Amino acid sequence: MAEIHEIRALLAPVDGGGVLVPGSLVTEVIDFNEPEPFDDGPDWLLGELRWNGWQVPVVDFALLTGSGDSTDHLERARVVVVRTHTESASINLLGFLINGLPKMRNVTAGNLIEDDSDREKQPGVFSYVTLDDSVAAIPDLDELAASIEAAVYTR
Repeated sequence: MAEIHEIRALLAPVDGGGVLVPGSLVTEVIDFNEPEPFDDGPDWLLGELRWNGWQVPVVDFALLTGSGDSTDHLERARVVVVRTHTESASINLLGFLINGLPKMRNVTAGNLIEDDSDREKQPGVFSYVTLDDSVAAIPDLDELAASIEAAVYTR
């Protein structure tokens, strides 16, 4: 079997850095429309958007990580819709609120450095990394889906 030396990933800008997700999980980048809010839920969970017949919970990753408040810049906002591949029956897709245009990047062992600083890992974050010169967080999609499901879908 051939070794994989490079993967394509989407680096999406958020306040305080970026979100890095494997390109194979990205379904679409859409313009931001105000989501239908949930009655309850954490402040970083903005609500649900309807996309291609699916209800997609939208996460403000800057609020989740404490790196900023993306809701101040909604005129340039977009939503990256990603597949979760979780065991959750309720959440097959997630949306991440981003500021501006994301970029596809080639990720290799040589240009990806895990952040080994004393930064406190936030719930919903798998890892903090630097890709070339860009600081980013890799979301923990399983943990996010479980948190969202517990907060708003299992009542």
